[in-house]
Amino acid sequence: MNLKFTAIFLLFSLSVSAATRYAPQNDKCSQAIAISGVRDYCSSPRQFTNEGAGPSQLEGSGCFSSIYDNTDKDVWFKFKAIANTVNISVIGAIRGNPKGTLQNPQFVLYWGSCSTGFMEVGCRSDAMGYNIVETFVHDLAIGGTYYLRVGGRNGNVGSFQLCIKNFNPVPSPSADCSSAVVLCDKSGFTVPNIEGAGNDRYELPAGMCLKEETSSAWYKWTCDQPGSLTMTLTPVNPSDDIDFVVFQLPFGLDECSLKLPLRCMASGENQGQPLSSWRRCTGATGMSSRSVDLYEDGGCNEMDNNFVAALQMEAGASYALIINNFHNTGNGFSVEFGGTGTFKGPTAHFVVNKLKINQNQDLWVKNRSSFEGGIKKWEWNFGVDAKPQTATGKGPHKVNYSSSGKKSISLAIETGNGCQVTKVRQITVLDPPPPPPEPAVAKVEKDEKPKPAQQTPPSSPASPNGGVRTPKPPATPINKVDKKPAPEEKQIPAAPPTADTVFTPVTYDVKYTATIYFASDSAALDRDDIEILTKTIALVRQHPEYVLVVEGHTNNIPSDEYCNKLATERADVVIAWFRRKGVGEERIMRKIYGKKKVHEKEKTKFKNRKVYQKAVVRLMARE
Repeated sequence: MNLKFTAIFLLFSLSVSAATRYAPQNDKCSQAIAISGVRDYCSSPRQFTNEGAGPSQLEGSGCFSSIYDNTDKDVWFKFKAIANTVNISVIGAIRGNPKGTLQNPQFVLYWGSCSTGFMEVGCRSDAMGYNIVETFVHDLAIGGTYYLRVGGRNGNVGSFQLCIKNFNPVPSPSADCSSAVVLCDKSGFTVPNIEGAGNDRYELPAGMCLKEETSSAWYKWTCDQPGSLTMTLTPVNPSDDIDFVVFQLPFGLDECSLKLPLRCMASGENQGQPLSSWRRCTGATGMSSRSVDLYEDGGCNEMDNNFVAALQMEAGASYALIINNFHNTGNGFSVEFGGTGTFKGPTAHFVVNKLKINQNQDLWVKNRSSFEGGIKKWEWNFGVDAKPQTATGKGPHKVNYSSSGKKSISLAIETGNGCQVTKVRQITVLDPPPPPPEPAVAKVEKDEKPKPAQQTPPSSPASPNGGVRTPKPPATPINKVDKKPAPEEKQIPAAPPTADTVFTPVTYDVKYTATIYFASDSAALDRDDIEILTKTIALVRQHPEYVLVVEGHTNNIPSDEYCNKLATERADVVIAWFRRKGVGEERIMRKIYGKKKVHEKEKTKFKNRKVYQKAVVRLMARE
């Protein structure tokens, strides 16, 4: 008996060890899984897990159970924003239709990078035990990369489903047909919550599959190009029952007194029967080209599948859609439209004077939107590292960028009836051309008199032996340059030497010094470093005459190549931080002190070991 127990315990121990031996591939920020297709992304149920993950060594967010608890077992994802609003859901062991085993999930969304630091832009933590968390984050920088850190409260681990829906929002929904949101294109969107039945909760015609409104949202549109219309409605909470009805409005968008039902969907639970008999009538619903029925009543009948047939729209006809949360939980939904038909609306468009520009070069952006009914609002977002980043009005607008790469510019317009559409275009910002090499400065020994430069005028008279007469040296002496400059000063030549050049050193005084210390083998900034840099840039903005000398240091233990590379990375990460804050490259100089370029100052008994794990920023002004 004891032997059997021991064998079972050993087998269990080996199984647990094997399950936790390997960390997930996205255990660290630098290994974040890139999510594409974020316009309407949902992973498979149980596709991701944080089992076997280690802590990220970052402070928790303010919405976590403790901001000082950095032991949570979290995993990382990243995505590039294609629109200005995102809805993120992490779904674990929810009741009825679980998407994983994770309990009390939590996540935080960051803007920034693993190496230069993060700014938190969104956070949710499941304190109530629903085993699902979701949130909306607005005002994203289109084209920017965002990092998502997912874990569980109190160190919980398990599998989960991840959904990311990145979109440009429509106006907040109305619960009445008369004040319904007007849709003017087929762009998808997500509604965070719907509550209440509006001012007229009895506006549904009698005899419908949908008997009454509980928590509803109404939308209207007019068909432009005739054709098919498909639709997928996905509840934010997968266990919610979402129903809908599509009507035709014979008298146009402004008249809801007569509504002709075209499609009706109310499938759901068969009360008192096992879930397996009605599971097909849960989750996503809508109109599909593969369905043939026009009507599904409450419950889940034999031929029901939660979808009705696609709609065939007619040009110029107006339609209305009511979406209702039967469970009345207050949770919202996502909607995606398809098919060949189109909605009537304004055309959002703009032009730029160049598709490729250099950093800090001006770009002109001009509105070209049109609509027969008139446009009342223009809202611009010029993307990452743009100055300015946003603007309103028709323009034209002038903008420039402090970093290179692909930049996304968006224009959102709104008509008088509340119709909103968005246009996004990309431009390319190029790196500036490399600066010319620094001129060589001739060394002058301390006790040696410098030799004057020789002049050879083209009109010099010939000497008797056929040579050229050499004029006498100039009477004005050349200034002496000390071999070692005074501490905290820099000698910067004003121009390359020529035959008539007199070397006059340009002296810069060090006005302020900031030191950033790094962990061994690291070029990552932490929160303390950001505080130091924030104080420094305040001085930079107050004194436009200051230039920045950024020095990257390392120790002298590894190879030359490794030391120089690490020192360069440390300087570059600091320079990149200043560039993102709008400091022009013409004000920044970089100096690298690797293994063989050790600064003679600040030597310690550790032989450069610890004092050189740093970057130094010196603010200098010309005397």
